[in-house]
Amino acid sequence: MSPLTALKTLMTGGGSHAGSAVPFTLGDSAGRPWSLSSALGRERLLIVRNPSAAYLNTVRAQDTALQVRDLRVVALLPPDDARLNGPRTLMLTLLADPGGRIGAQYGPATLIGKDRSVKARYSAPPALNTVGALIDTMPMRQQERQQRGR
Repeated sequence: MSPLTALKTLMTGGGSHAGSAVPFTLGDSAGRPWSLSSALGRERLLIVRNPSAAYLNTVRAQDTALQVRDLRVVALLPPDDARLNGPRTLMLTLLADPGGRIGAQYGPATLIGKDRSVKARYSAPPALNTVGALIDTMPMRQQERQQRGR
């Protein structure tokens, strides 16, 4: 099975990933608002609902690789969850999602491209190397690699 075929099998919703991101604004642990609109078009976004502490630690450890791909991981967590106060990195955003209503719209995990469209939906928080491999197949990312040399 090719890597691209394997990536597609991990995604839910069949072969079509059409659609645009639904904007939202949520607060972080300090109550500061963060808006999806502020990142749309500038970064790729992986929105994950209620990821484990181990998953968040993996994201933190791979911050440099996320920066190279302009990939921000947005973790939607229950309010008052201890994980909201965890260590910050440049490409990890931790947000309180009261009632889980935003997370319900995005499912367990959704990848949004710089063009603001949904690129993939995952049935569980995906391995970052899987997401990175998918991003690397995207024409905009290939153009970035040529321009940036990485």
